[in-house]
Amino acid sequence: MEITRKIREGFAYFRTSVKRSISLKEQFYWIVKINGMQGVAIEIPPEKHVNEQFANIYYFTKVYVLGGQEKHLLILVSDHPKLYEDFAIICAGFLERVLDSESYQEIQQNPISWWHAMKELMGNANIEKAAYSVLAEMLSYYYLLKKEKDVSWVGPFGGSIDFNSNDGGYEVKSTIARYGSQITINSEYQLKANFLLFYRFEPDIFGISIQDMIKKLVEWDVEETEIERALENLEYPIGSEIRKKSYRLVEVTKYKIDENFPKILPESFIEGHLPKHISGLIYKLNLEGLDGEVIDIKEF
Repeated sequence: MEITRKIREGFAYFRTSVKRSISLKEQFYWIVKINGMQGVAIEIPPEKHVNEQFANIYYFTKVYVLGGQEKHLLILVSDHPKLYEDFAIICAGFLERVLDSESYQEIQQNPISWWHAMKELMGNANIEKAAYSVLAEMLSYYYLLKKEKDVSWVGPFGGSIDFNSNDGGYEVKSTIARYGSQITINSEYQLKANFLLFYRFEPDIFGISIQDMIKKLVEWDVEETEIERALENLEYPIGSEIRKKSYRLVEVTKYKIDENFPKILPESFIEGHLPKHISGLIYKLNLEGLDGEVIDIKEF
């Protein structure tokens, strides 16, 4: 309870200051306010890196100058001002592990271990970002470049479809289900694309990951800064563990979205737009039985 009290007192002090970044030194840790977010930090070896987010909680490593010295810190912060009292309890639980010598060594060597335990405790044991969906987009980018298409990855930057190309727009969908081909269409604009690429993956430690695809795209002269901006917008920042999760590509099918392809578009409605008071449209589409071109996975 003593640690929780100290953290809450630190948070209360931060609320009285307009400074964006402040640190309060304790014996084995710091109570911090970083870019308006509040939490705690400990020092860890410089070769250890994490960059994770869950709800309004952030867990990452970064070098800061404290007391005139550079420190490589493992930082646990939140940007939810109404829940700082409760967040102080999470911070205290983290620091109690740090103050235990055996747990401290584990966190120093494997900082991601505490993060997994915390998410399981918070009820997120089986909910993970679908890394394969981003992997499918990156594979599509690679495939279109190999086909000598003039292509732009616009989805991560607010585009209603995933890619614009000189032969039309492309939408990308994916699954890790062994059977079935049901996809979710997230707006009335997604199927205004000209083509749909549908991927089926299965988890495989010897497969391909987002991190692998960055290297392959760079080899095709895509600027790495462009790729990283896209991944940042998709909430897969540098250092995020999920970027290393690998999958085996099982199959890819290309569909032409023409007058015979089932879809709901703005022009499907009488006045050419969604009915009044309906602000969005999400629906399921079953691809089974539709004509599609099976793409040889060797092309990837």
